[in-house]
Amino acid sequence: MAAFKFRLEAVLRLRERIKEEKQWELRALNQAKHSLEAEIAALERQLRAMDDTLGAGVGEILSVIDLQLASESAHRIDQRIKNKAAAMTKLDDAIAGKRGELVEAQRGLKSLERLRQRQAGKFRREQDGAEQKFIDEVAQRKFVALDRRK
Repeated sequence: MAAFKFRLEAVLRLRERIKEEKQWELRALNQAKHSLEAEIAALERQLRAMDDTLGAGVGEILSVIDLQLASESAHRIDQRIKNKAAAMTKLDDAIAGKRGELVEAQRGLKSLERLRQRQAGKFRREQDGAEQKFIDEVAQRKFVALDRRK
């Protein structure tokens, strides 16, 4: 019995590779997003800690310089948070685009896999038919041979 050979096997392997690359890229973008979220959370904790420090001394008199330094520091932290939030928005857009690319890659791969399954089924049916014809022919020869002997 002959083995089934899918003519588009190279294309199927290429599409599998493309799908894997899209998955890796999406995973890298998600990891970058999580690290950016962690950085934003750390900056927000730093900002809250600074506010708590300034608020702890309710009865204390703070100098203008201390207030100005704290204000500038809080402003810088707030600006960094805004910059990271903008980067997060861009990253979210990139993730959405990469998800779309991954879905398309999966569709292309799935269609080729279905084609391979259909062709393998067709090949198997043809092989089964040829084998059945051969068995019928062998049985018929035995029957004809028995008839000639009588």
